[in-house]
Amino acid sequence: MKKTLLVIACAVLSLTASAQRASSSSSSFFSTEKAEGGIEFGIRAGMNIANASASDENGVSISPGNRTAFHIGVTADIPLMQSLYVQTGLFFQNKGHKYKEDEYTETSKPMYLEIPILASYRYDFSDALQLQINAGPYFGYGIGGKIKAEWNDDDSYEVDFFGDGDDNYGANRFNCGLQFGAGLTFSNHYYLGFAYQLGLSNVIKTNDDYDNVKDRNWMISLGYNF
Repeated sequence: MKKTLLVIACAVLSLTASAQRASSSSSSFFSTEKAEGGIEFGIRAGMNIANASASDENGVSISPGNRTAFHIGVTADIPLMQSLYVQTGLFFQNKGHKYKEDEYTETSKPMYLEIPILASYRYDFSDALQLQINAGPYFGYGIGGKIKAEWNDDDSYEVDFFGDGDDNYGANRFNCGLQFGAGLTFSNHYYLGFAYQLGLSNVIKTNDDYDNVKDRNWMISLGYNF
């Protein structure tokens, strides 16, 4: 009888402890307590899968192909509370698109300096693993790059993507959009993340073939937080 009572007591204590842990876990999905530490800095680098949405002069949608490119940058995570940060930084982005139709191929390789301003939700699975979910706007400025047109008969030409004049493509240097993403931080330092950029501004000023060209970009990033 004493053994039975002991087993029941242990079971009750175990269930009580489990309930307390579950209650604590559910309440920790969003903590408004003050974050430990100050601003955190990091570096990021990775691959871009860049594209664009476009329409012709008649409003018909055009779907260019993807172009593999890259990004590199620095981040600053500003804590508002344990579960909410503002993430910003400065990135060098190589974007563009690749469009192919019949005997014609067009490849753009614009380069931007970008500043994201993201609301960043944080959740700690453990002391060694943290989830972050990011969303917000980004703002870019075009600093260089080329666009190249080629035909199968080996005829081709290449001009600067930005700038005015007959020898330039004449794209808008200012670019902005929305960025959505998620990532994991391991051991407080190592980062793996994915993001999608939805361009909102028109990339080109005037063009006889296209109208309303907007960036689209998938990002895969590796990083280190100091």
